[in-house]
Amino acid sequence: MAVSKKLIIIFLAFYIAIIIYLFLFLFVPDVQDAVMKSRADIARFTEGSNYYLAILIAIGICLIGSASIGFPIPFPFVLFSFSNSIYIRYAAQGLAMNEILSIAPFWFEIMGIAIAGGFGCALGELTSFLLGKGAKIMAEKTDSESKTLNNVEGFGKLVLENPDRMYLYIFIAAALPIPDDPLWIAMGMSEQKINFPKCLFWGWMGKNFTTTFYVMLPILILLGISASGLEVNDVSSVITESIMLIATLTIMFFILAFDWNKYIENKQNKLT
Repeated sequence: MAVSKKLIIIFLAFYIAIIIYLFLFLFVPDVQDAVMKSRADIARFTEGSNYYLAILIAIGICLIGSASIGFPIPFPFVLFSFSNSIYIRYAAQGLAMNEILSIAPFWFEIMGIAIAGGFGCALGELTSFLLGKGAKIMAEKTDSESKTLNNVEGFGKLVLENPDRMYLYIFIAAALPIPDDPLWIAMGMSEQKINFPKCLFWGWMGKNFTTTFYVMLPILILLGISASGLEVNDVSSVITESIMLIATLTIMFFILAFDWNKYIENKQNKLT
């Protein structure tokens, strides 16, 4: 693992904040009442014309999260929250879970958030592409190198071995929970002529898979809780959301901290 101390501090701050939030929620009645009230209001986030604002927010936060290289932006949690908001709104109408899941408008709203988020994620990769374009110039002007940037560049070398399959790689990298920033950096550094709109399209198609998973998580979690015979209530939902955020941050930390260059070197040594 190779990661800067600043990045470790940032992640630790996130973890500590979540733990403090959970502690206050479980043991301080006033805090729990405030959280419960906010959950009653959360359904309004995607109600009526607010839904279109949620679409724009999903695009914006996913764009920022995807454009940030080496800094954790937990945008999957935002998609998770919007999806949960839609479910809470339908449940507030007195509908049971099986009734909600059988309503077409519910799925249209859920998938609208997923597709908007996927588009924002794809747009955010423009930053990585431009970084690759200027990487050589940046290297000439400074002798210092970012460990995080080295890690993601190493992964790009691993993925972009066959230029003829570039669009397939873009789709797969975007569809899986792996860092696709290095792939876009590698394309930016490439001497080949890159059709960016086409790359953007395949990136969007792939990102739709990951964002669909994020918006489906609240539903999958609720189904799992119901299947286990446990009671689904606001307290269990808050705990579940906090665990989801911790899991998201942990995955992001691993992606940014893993030494991909060393992995590639070991792989090449085994082949030779």
